[in-house]
Amino acid sequence: MTADAIFPRFSDAEYRRRYAAVRAEMAKRGIDAVIAAGDSAFRFSNHANVQWLTNWLDPYAAYAVITLEQDPILVISNPLYLHTARRASVATEIHGVYTPGKTMGERLTELGLGSGTIGLAGVRNVGRASMAFEHQRDLTAAMPNALFVDALDVMQEARRIKSAEEIGWFEKGAEYTDRAVMAIDGSLREDMPEFELSARIQESFLDDGGSLMFHFLGATPMTAPELIFPWQYPSTRRTRAGDVLLTEISVGHWGYAGQVQRAYTVNAAPTAAFQRLHDTAVECYQRIFEALKPGASERDILDAARFVERQGYKTLDVLIHGWGITIEPPRADLSCAMIKRECLPFTVEEGMLFVIQPHIVSGDETCGVQVGNLVCVDGDGARSLQKAPMDFFRSRSAS
Repeated sequence: MTADAIFPRFSDAEYRRRYAAVRAEMAKRGIDAVIAAGDSAFRFSNHANVQWLTNWLDPYAAYAVITLEQDPILVISNPLYLHTARRASVATEIHGVYTPGKTMGERLTELGLGSGTIGLAGVRNVGRASMAFEHQRDLTAAMPNALFVDALDVMQEARRIKSAEEIGWFEKGAEYTDRAVMAIDGSLREDMPEFELSARIQESFLDDGGSLMFHFLGATPMTAPELIFPWQYPSTRRTRAGDVLLTEISVGHWGYAGQVQRAYTVNAAPTAAFQRLHDTAVECYQRIFEALKPGASERDILDAARFVERQGYKTLDVLIHGWGITIEPPRADLSCAMIKRECLPFTVEEGMLFVIQPHIVSGDETCGVQVGNLVCVDGDGARSLQKAPMDFFRSRSAS
């Protein structure tokens, strides 16, 4: 970070590595320029490609344009934010316009690529996202002789293996996320609204510069559960004795977040059914963790987890998925998964990040428990970036 940098950023060498990785993928596919599209959906994580190239997290839509010779040009869709983009981004050419498609088309034509092959790269996280219709319409109108192709895989492949510098940032996010886990353990009590718990969570990291990506919280009676997955927003419901609190939390360092899933009970021991669910989830996590080594395939991971099906359980959330600035491929899921997702073959490599997150649901689909951690694949196997214990936490009595 330079002396006058007031926003976090990686080293110049790290950005050179990234640009070289993207250009290598472009050259393989005969692509002259890539336009990485981003928007602020899902807590800004749809900006994954734009941020990775330029260090900019835009409140609206933004684009990073990279060619085989030109370093990324940042185009943001609201000129009001230009001063911040200029200070935070590593891009040396930045445009703030209400017509980004037109601007990108004109700029690429000026660079001699008016008849070139232009790749459009959205993101693939839970679903897929790409350019806004109006922006793509203006871009293609400004470049009538260009060939436009899908370049999503260019960015995915370039970002798939994380550098040591990147992993260091994810470790910071993981540490903030661990704080959230322990903040719940230290503050959860009976007759507490979920939104108050949200405040206690955020108090644990805001002072040191952490930023909330998301926190899913949901409390429900263990004897008559309403939920098998937490709410996406804290509710006004007050906790009661005998509740189980289900959580999924990601806290980040400038967009580089950890992720955990943990369960807590309120003034009661877990019921036998919930304890079995938790024990099965922890065992499944450990088996996958041990199988997650360089050279392993999705078959190895699924073989490690198939005992869940044999015990008559189902799963809801995806069993394991890649991780970066957003949810990434690859994914693997058991055949008992209640939601069917796109899961393709893959081979585990050193430098990949995964969230192992078995979400074990009863056969009748009435109750569920999820546990999980963000992990990194090192040369000899998986290493958890999360340090918070994988306990079935129990709250203390109300004061």
